[in-house]
Amino acid sequence: MNLDFILEKTLNGQGDSDRHLITLFSIVVGSKAKNILELGVRNGDTTLPFLLAAKLNQGKVYSVDIDDTNFVVPDELQPYWQFTKIDAIQYLENWDSSQSLDIVYIDDWHSYDHVKKELSILDKLVSPSTVILIHDLMYGGTWPFYHSDITLKDGQWANGGPYRAVAELDPQFWEFSTLPWNNGLTILRKKYSNKFKQR
Repeated sequence: MNLDFILEKTLNGQGDSDRHLITLFSIVVGSKAKNILELGVRNGDTTLPFLLAAKLNQGKVYSVDIDDTNFVVPDELQPYWQFTKIDAIQYLENWDSSQSLDIVYIDDWHSYDHVKKELSILDKLVSPSTVILIHDLMYGGTWPFYHSDITLKDGQWANGGPYRAVAELDPQFWEFSTLPWNNGLTILRKKYSNKFKQR
């Protein structure tokens, strides 16, 4: 599997994140990221572009999911990958804060409470040079509009989902924009922090 495979999936894939795959690869390469944290793996569609980029950057992809993944990492990319089966919040709470986070990708459980907690922990771990990517602020047929239904009280999209968690961030400290296709890919960055971490 190589970049041609990622480009083909970006152009013709039918998966709910396929049209973002070349973007994910490009952001990691362009930022020269070394530590890439992926929260939510499923079948590894987004893991592969992260790994291809990590190999170029001589970095590492830390993939986290509460469930097993059926993703089979190609042999040549194995040194750049570490998968941990654990809840993402528990994983974040135990992240070594002396280790930088260059790219964080959030696509695990989408409820407002869960994503809000993830962002609260990340607030203490990231710097203005960190890029946080969040999938699914739009979903199903809602793109190019944000999904912000607060009437759902249970399940994956409860209480406003990931859009509400991002929209509530203080704009003095955070900025974001969303690529409005394939359920939306939001690019989030901390503009300022009194807990500044140098990359």
